[in-house]
Amino acid sequence: MTSSAPPPKFDPFLKTTVLATAAPEWDFYHRAVRLSWPWFLSGFALAFGLVNALFGALYMVGDHAIAGARQDSFSDHFFFSVQTLATIGYGGMAPATLYGHILVTVEAMLGLLGVGLFAALAFARLSLPRARIRFSEVAVVSLFDGVPTLMFRAANERRNSILGARVQVSVLRRETTREGSAIRRFHDLQLSRAETPMFALSWLVMHPLNATSPLGGLTQESLHAQEFALLVTITGMDETLSQTVHARHTYFNRDVLWNHRFVDIIQEGEAGTRVVDLRRIDATEPATTHSI
Repeated sequence: MTSSAPPPKFDPFLKTTVLATAAPEWDFYHRAVRLSWPWFLSGFALAFGLVNALFGALYMVGDHAIAGARQDSFSDHFFFSVQTLATIGYGGMAPATLYGHILVTVEAMLGLLGVGLFAALAFARLSLPRARIRFSEVAVVSLFDGVPTLMFRAANERRNSILGARVQVSVLRRETTREGSAIRRFHDLQLSRAETPMFALSWLVMHPLNATSPLGGLTQESLHAQEFALLVTITGMDETLSQTVHARHTYFNRDVLWNHRFVDIIQEGEAGTRVVDLRRIDATEPATTHSI
Protein backbone atom coordinates (compact mmCIF):
# COMPACT_ATOMS: atom_id res chain seq x y z
CA MET A 1 0.00 0.00 0.00
CA THR A 2 1.55 3.30 -1.04
CA SER A 3 0.75 6.67 0.50
CA SER A 4 0.77 9.81 -1.58
CA ALA A 5 3.17 12.55 -0.57
CA PRO A 6 1.69 15.76 0.86
CA PRO A 7 1.39 18.67 -1.55
CA PRO A 8 4.29 21.14 -1.73
CA LYS A 9 4.09 24.08 0.66
CA PHE A 10 5.07 27.50 -0.64
CA ASP A 11 6.72 29.84 1.86
CA PRO A 12 6.29 33.44 0.64
CA PHE A 13 8.66 34.73 3.33
CA LEU A 14 11.65 32.84 1.95
CA LYS A 15 10.16 32.41 -1.54
CA THR A 16 10.71 28.67 -1.20
CA THR A 17 8.54 25.61 -1.80
CA VAL A 18 8.88 23.06 1.02
CA LEU A 19 8.48 19.36 0.15
CA ALA A 20 7.66 17.41 3.31
CA THR A 21 8.39 13.70 3.72
CA ALA A 22 5.22 13.20 5.73
CA ALA A 23 1.95 14.98 6.23
CA PRO A 24 2.46 17.87 8.68
CA GLU A 25 0.77 17.69 12.06
CA TRP A 26 -2.43 19.74 12.03
CA ASP A 27 -2.27 22.39 14.77
CA PHE A 28 -5.88 23.46 15.33
CA TYR A 29 -5.13 26.11 17.96
CA HIS A 30 -2.36 27.75 15.95
CA ARG A 31 -4.47 27.86 12.80
CA ALA A 32 -7.53 29.18 14.65
CA VAL A 33 -5.54 32.00 16.23
CA ARG A 34 -3.91 33.01 12.93
CA LEU A 35 -7.15 33.03 10.93
CA SER A 36 -8.67 36.36 10.02
CA TRP A 37 -11.86 37.30 11.85
CA PRO A 38 -14.14 36.75 8.81
CA TRP A 39 -12.75 33.23 8.33
CA PHE A 40 -12.93 32.49 12.06
CA LEU A 41 -16.56 33.59 12.36
CA SER A 42 -17.45 31.79 9.13
CA GLY A 43 -15.92 28.59 10.47
CA PHE A 44 -17.86 28.97 13.72
CA ALA A 45 -21.14 29.49 11.83
CA LEU A 46 -20.44 26.52 9.57
CA ALA A 47 -19.60 24.21 12.48
CA PHE A 48 -22.68 25.40 14.39
CA GLY A 49 -24.96 24.75 11.42
CA LEU A 50 -23.50 21.31 10.65
CA VAL A 51 -23.77 20.10 14.25
CA ASN A 52 -27.39 21.23 14.50
CA ALA A 53 -28.22 19.67 11.13
CA LEU A 54 -26.71 16.38 12.31
CA PHE A 55 -28.63 16.32 15.58
CA GLY A 56 -31.79 17.51 13.84
CA ALA A 57 -31.58 14.48 11.56
CA LEU A 58 -30.90 12.17 14.54
CA TYR A 59 -33.94 13.52 16.38
CA MET A 60 -36.08 12.73 13.32
CA VAL A 61 -34.90 9.11 13.36
CA GLY A 62 -36.66 8.52 16.69
CA ASP A 63 -40.41 7.92 16.78
CA HIS A 64 -41.81 11.22 18.06
CA ALA A 65 -38.70 11.72 20.20
CA ILE A 66 -39.43 15.43 20.59
CA ALA A 67 -42.78 16.55 21.94
CA GLY A 68 -44.15 19.61 20.18
CA ALA A 69 -42.18 18.92 16.97
CA ARG A 70 -43.78 17.56 13.81
CA GLN A 71 -42.32 14.16 13.05
CA ASP A 72 -41.74 14.88 9.35
CA SER A 73 -40.45 18.45 9.85
CA PHE A 74 -36.67 18.79 9.68
CA SER A 75 -36.89 22.49 10.55
CA ASP A 76 -38.66 21.74 13.85
CA HIS A 77 -36.00 19.27 14.91
CA PHE A 78 -33.20 21.53 13.63
CA PHE A 79 -34.37 24.50 15.69
CA PHE A 80 -34.93 22.28 18.73
CA SER A 81 -31.30 21.27 18.34
CA VAL A 82 -30.32 24.96 18.22
CA GLN A 83 -32.20 25.59 21.46
CA THR A 84 -30.55 22.58 23.11
CA LEU A 85 -27.02 23.35 21.91
CA ALA A 86 -27.28 26.98 23.00
CA THR A 87 -29.02 26.04 26.28
CA ILE A 88 -31.98 28.30 25.45
CA GLY A 89 -35.01 26.05 25.98
CA TYR A 90 -38.11 28.12 25.20
CA GLY A 91 -40.40 25.35 26.47
CA GLY A 92 -42.39 24.75 23.29
CA MET A 93 -40.51 21.52 22.49
CA ALA A 94 -39.00 18.94 24.83
CA PRO A 95 -37.66 15.37 24.66
CA ALA A 96 -40.47 12.82 25.02
CA THR A 97 -38.69 9.45 24.85
CA LEU A 98 -35.57 7.82 26.27
CA TYR A 99 -33.94 8.13 22.86
CA GLY A 100 -34.66 11.87 22.85
CA HIS A 101 -33.32 12.36 26.38
CA ILE A 102 -30.09 10.54 25.51
CA LEU A 103 -29.56 12.69 22.41
CA VAL A 104 -30.29 15.87 24.40
CA THR A 105 -27.73 14.80 27.01
CA VAL A 106 -25.06 14.18 24.39
CA GLU A 107 -25.82 17.43 22.59
CA ALA A 108 -25.81 19.42 25.84
CA MET A 109 -22.35 18.06 26.64
CA LEU A 110 -21.09 19.02 23.19
CA GLY A 111 -22.71 22.44 23.52
CA LEU A 112 -20.96 23.21 26.80
CA LEU A 113 -17.66 22.04 25.34
CA GLY A 114 -18.13 23.99 22.12
CA VAL A 115 -19.09 27.23 23.87
CA GLY A 116 -16.04 27.00 26.10
CA LEU A 117 -13.77 26.13 23.16
CA PHE A 118 -14.85 28.97 20.87
CA ALA A 119 -15.01 31.46 23.75
CA ALA A 120 -11.43 30.58 24.70
CA LEU A 121 -10.29 30.92 21.08
CA ALA A 122 -12.04 34.28 20.73
CA PHE A 123 -10.42 35.54 23.94
CA ALA A 124 -7.00 34.30 22.80
CA ARG A 125 -7.41 36.14 19.50
CA LEU A 126 -8.49 39.37 21.22
CA SER A 127 -5.73 39.24 23.83
CA LEU A 128 -2.96 38.39 21.37
CA PRO A 129 -0.68 41.48 21.10
CA ARG A 130 -0.18 42.64 17.52
CA ALA A 131 1.96 45.46 16.26
CA ARG A 132 0.58 47.82 13.64
CA ILE A 133 3.87 48.70 12.03
CA ARG A 134 3.72 49.77 8.42
CA PHE A 135 6.74 49.34 6.16
CA SER A 136 7.38 51.24 2.97
CA GLU A 137 6.63 49.12 -0.07
CA VAL A 138 10.04 49.92 -1.56
CA ALA A 139 13.60 50.47 -0.37
CA VAL A 140 15.95 53.00 -1.96
CA VAL A 141 19.67 53.38 -2.54
CA SER A 142 21.09 56.90 -2.60
CA LEU A 143 23.96 58.92 -1.16
CA PHE A 144 23.80 59.85 2.52
CA ASP A 145 26.72 61.87 3.89
CA GLY A 146 28.58 60.94 0.73
CA VAL A 147 28.17 57.15 1.23
CA PRO A 148 25.82 54.96 -0.86
CA THR A 149 23.15 53.89 1.63
CA LEU A 150 20.32 51.39 1.50
CA MET A 151 17.21 52.83 3.20
CA PHE A 152 13.60 51.95 3.93
CA ARG A 153 10.93 53.40 6.21
CA ALA A 154 8.73 52.03 8.98
CA ALA A 155 5.95 53.77 10.90
CA ASN A 156 3.88 52.97 13.99
CA GLU A 157 0.21 53.28 12.98
CA ARG A 158 -1.06 53.22 16.57
CA ARG A 159 -1.33 56.32 18.72
CA ASN A 160 1.00 54.93 21.36
CA SER A 161 4.69 54.13 21.51
CA ILE A 162 6.74 50.96 21.21
CA LEU A 163 9.39 51.11 23.91
CA GLY A 164 12.89 49.78 23.35
CA ALA A 165 12.22 49.08 19.68
CA ARG A 166 14.95 47.23 17.84
CA VAL A 167 15.26 46.53 14.13
CA GLN A 168 17.30 43.73 12.60
CA VAL A 169 17.99 43.43 8.88
CA SER A 170 19.54 40.38 7.24
CA VAL A 171 20.25 39.65 3.62
CA LEU A 172 19.54 36.19 2.26
CA ARG A 173 21.28 35.33 -0.98
CA ARG A 174 22.62 32.39 -2.90
CA GLU A 175 26.38 31.84 -2.70
CA THR A 176 28.89 29.27 -3.81
CA THR A 177 31.37 27.79 -1.33
CA ARG A 178 35.02 27.09 -2.10
CA GLU A 179 34.05 23.49 -2.72
CA GLY A 180 31.61 24.57 -5.39
CA SER A 181 28.43 23.90 -3.40
CA ALA A 182 25.51 26.30 -3.83
CA ILE A 183 24.00 27.43 -0.52
CA ARG A 184 21.62 30.11 0.74
CA ARG A 185 23.31 32.16 3.44
CA PHE A 186 22.18 34.88 5.85
CA HIS A 187 24.29 37.98 6.51
CA ASP A 188 23.38 40.52 9.19
CA LEU A 189 23.55 44.12 8.04
CA GLN A 190 25.11 46.80 10.22
CA LEU A 191 22.66 49.68 10.60
CA SER A 192 23.30 53.32 11.32
CA ARG A 193 20.76 53.09 14.17
CA ALA A 194 19.36 49.72 15.16
CA GLU A 195 17.56 50.77 18.36
CA THR A 196 15.31 53.60 19.50
CA PRO A 197 14.04 54.16 23.05
CA MET A 198 10.58 55.16 21.80
CA PHE A 199 9.12 54.29 18.39
CA ALA A 200 6.15 56.62 17.99
CA LEU A 201 6.44 58.36 14.60
CA SER A 202 8.44 57.08 11.66
CA TRP A 203 11.80 55.37 11.40
CA LEU A 204 14.21 55.67 8.50
CA VAL A 205 16.37 52.55 8.64
CA MET A 206 19.76 52.97 6.92
CA HIS A 207 22.55 50.59 6.02
CA PRO A 208 25.75 52.10 4.54
CA LEU A 209 27.04 50.16 1.54
CA ASN A 210 30.68 50.47 2.59
CA ALA A 211 33.58 48.05 2.31
CA THR A 212 32.47 46.03 5.36
CA SER A 213 28.92 45.56 4.11
CA PRO A 214 27.86 42.19 2.66
CA LEU A 215 26.30 44.30 -0.13
CA GLY A 216 29.42 46.44 -0.59
CA GLY A 217 30.16 47.25 -4.20
CA LEU A 218 26.52 46.92 -5.18
CA THR A 219 25.76 48.71 -8.45
CA GLN A 220 22.60 49.38 -10.37
CA GLU A 221 23.49 46.59 -12.79
CA SER A 222 24.32 44.02 -10.11
CA LEU A 223 21.19 44.99 -8.17
CA HIS A 224 18.98 43.55 -10.90
CA ALA A 225 21.36 40.74 -11.84
CA GLN A 226 21.74 39.00 -8.48
CA GLU A 227 18.91 37.54 -6.43
CA PHE A 228 18.65 38.42 -2.76
CA ALA A 229 16.08 39.21 -0.09
CA LEU A 230 16.22 41.65 2.80
CA LEU A 231 14.52 40.19 5.88
CA VAL A 232 13.42 42.88 8.33
CA THR A 233 12.14 42.33 11.88
CA ILE A 234 11.14 44.96 14.44
CA THR A 235 10.51 44.04 18.09
CA GLY A 236 9.67 46.12 21.14
CA MET A 237 7.30 46.52 24.08
CA ASP A 238 3.86 48.01 23.58
CA GLU A 239 3.52 50.69 26.27
CA THR A 240 -0.25 50.10 26.59
CA LEU A 241 -0.21 46.30 26.84
CA SER A 242 3.26 45.96 28.43
CA GLN A 243 3.85 43.01 26.12
CA THR A 244 6.37 42.36 23.39
CA VAL A 245 5.14 42.99 19.86
CA HIS A 246 6.86 42.30 16.58
CA ALA A 247 6.50 42.85 12.86
CA ARG A 248 8.37 41.65 9.80
CA HIS A 249 8.73 42.53 6.17
CA THR A 250 10.66 41.27 3.15
CA TYR A 251 12.26 43.29 0.37
CA PHE A 252 13.47 41.57 -2.78
CA ASN A 253 15.95 43.08 -5.20
CA ARG A 254 13.08 44.17 -7.47
CA ASP A 255 11.73 46.29 -4.58
CA VAL A 256 14.88 48.42 -4.36
CA LEU A 257 14.95 51.72 -6.29
CA TRP A 258 18.37 52.98 -7.34
CA ASN A 259 19.22 56.69 -7.03
CA HIS A 260 15.94 57.49 -5.29
CA ARG A 261 15.17 59.09 -1.95
CA PHE A 262 12.08 59.19 0.23
CA VAL A 263 9.82 62.20 0.36
CA ASP A 264 9.61 63.69 3.85
CA ILE A 265 6.44 62.60 5.66
CA ILE A 266 6.90 64.75 8.78
CA GLN A 267 5.68 68.29 8.30
CA GLU A 268 5.31 71.29 10.60
CA GLY A 269 1.69 72.04 11.45
CA GLU A 270 0.04 74.95 13.19
CA ALA A 271 1.38 76.17 16.57
CA GLY A 272 4.60 74.24 16.06
CA THR A 273 2.97 70.80 16.00
CA ARG A 274 4.30 68.02 13.82
CA VAL A 275 2.11 66.14 11.36
CA VAL A 276 3.05 62.64 10.15
CA ASP A 277 1.45 61.89 6.80
CA LEU A 278 1.55 58.09 6.50
CA ARG A 279 -0.09 58.37 3.10
CA ARG A 280 3.33 59.37 1.77
CA ILE A 281 5.33 56.56 3.38
CA ASP A 282 5.90 54.95 -0.03
CA ALA A 283 6.54 58.22 -1.87
CA THR A 284 9.98 58.56 -3.45
CA GLU A 285 11.67 60.92 -5.87
CA PRO A 286 14.78 60.66 -8.04
CA ALA A 287 17.96 61.78 -6.33
CA THR A 288 19.17 63.90 -9.21
CA THR A 289 21.33 66.27 -7.18
CA HIS A 290 23.81 63.68 -5.88
CA SER A 291 23.61 60.51 -7.96
CA ILE A 292 25.65 57.37 -7.51
